[in-house]
Amino acid sequence: MFASFSHAQTAQERQAAAEAFDRGTTSYLAEDYATAARWFEMANNLAPAAPALLQAIRAHQRAGNELRAGTLALRLVERFPDAGPAVEESQRIVDGMRASYFFVDVMCDSECAVELDGTLQAHPAFFLEPGRTYRVGASFASGNATEEITGAAGEQRTVRLTAPEGGAVQGPNEDPGSTRMTGESAWTRQRDPERREEREESGGGVHPAGFLTSLALTLGAGGVLVWSGMDTLSARDEYEEVAAQERRDGDLEFTEATQLLAAGRDKERRTNVLIGATAGLAVVTVVMAIVTDWGGSDDEERATIRPTLAFDREGAQLGLGGSF
Repeated sequence: MFASFSHAQTAQERQAAAEAFDRGTTSYLAEDYATAARWFEMANNLAPAAPALLQAIRAHQRAGNELRAGTLALRLVERFPDAGPAVEESQRIVDGMRASYFFVDVMCDSECAVELDGTLQAHPAFFLEPGRTYRVGASFASGNATEEITGAAGEQRTVRLTAPEGGAVQGPNEDPGSTRMTGESAWTRQRDPERREEREESGGGVHPAGFLTSLALTLGAGGVLVWSGMDTLSARDEYEEVAAQERRDGDLEFTEATQLLAAGRDKERRTNVLIGATAGLAVVTVVMAIVTDWGGSDDEERATIRPTLAFDREGAQLGLGGSF
């Protein structure tokens, strides 16, 4: 199991995760999948969340990096077993890769940090290229243990590493976000429901009230946008009607129509600004949904937020009401 796989996230980490996810989305839409994968992985490392990890998997697939996608799929299935469709998609990826790659599952007899060819691994199970030789290592409080492995396509192997006797014992001042693990493999335990242990709560995350507020603002802005669009169309119809009437009356200066045209252009600019603002709020709301902590105690009073929207001839008003 992971000793301290997750830790309470700071507000700065959650904000950084949201920004990383936003950058990953931008890169993904620009079809720069390798860059998108790095940003999505960073977002998940800062604030672990199944949507961010799933997007990293998809980006790696699009970039042609199947090995990394498969390893991350293993991590998602183990780390977020209740993520529903994300787990199903990840499991299909894992099942599809087993026949083509060498699957390794590392188990330690005590708390350890797993390495592959000298690189620290965030998860003890991973896919490898068949036919190559790799060095799997584990760092224990009493020292290090390594083993060289190689395997064929479709082969599955469990590597058991034992802590060396003696050696210096590490003090208690460990990094709370480390990837140290102990006992049997977390992936092996995940596949056996009878032996699966209750996971540590991830902690942290944005309060649901933050997401609800963002959602309410987005819906409110959308309502104002609809009103503004309708008002702009009404102004256009009025301008065309007055211009046609002045044309029939022989008023070639189009005095009233010119005024209506200027007012209509102002309303069109206002609508365009609202389109941009609403789109921006929608992006923020999506990111907030990803980094929101939807847990919380049962006795905790849930936040209730109600958007209010009012229209009149002069404009629209948006308000928020509720309790936290």
